[in-house]
Amino acid sequence: MKATVTPAKFATPEDCEAAFYAAFRKGDAQAMDVVWAMDGELVCIHPAQAPIIGRVAVMQSWRQILGNSGGVEVGFDCKQRLHGGPLAAHIGIEIIGAPENEPALVTVTNVYALTADGWRMRSHHAAPIHRGMGKSGSRGTMH
Repeated sequence: MKATVTPAKFATPEDCEAAFYAAFRKGDAQAMDVVWAMDGELVCIHPAQAPIIGRVAVMQSWRQILGNSGGVEVGFDCKQRLHGGPLAAHIGIEIIGAPENEPALVTVTNVYALTADGWRMRSHHAAPIHRGMGKSGSRGTMH
């Protein structure tokens, strides 16, 4: 009899988020696949890219990113958590390391939905933060 693997059932959006960033750091496309919802509308916007819509396309983009990376040095500093019923949004800053360069800062919105299989990612939108945007007198400030 062949054993089947049951994917993790994330009890909270925070659990799902932790699994998302663990998969990102490890370069584990299979673990990334588990984080995302199996049905419904999915959207992923990587920095400076057009929206990717639909599960097949979203997962293909992650396989391309993670495929040969061996993992990405990434941290997430959550600035705000919005929870309402079966949806949650976490807004914050990703710090993406580059061994010989200054880390890249990316503003991120992650959206999670409560499904029959627990909390799953529904949307990830990442956009680069331009240097100097957090300074006094600019169009926005980072807190």
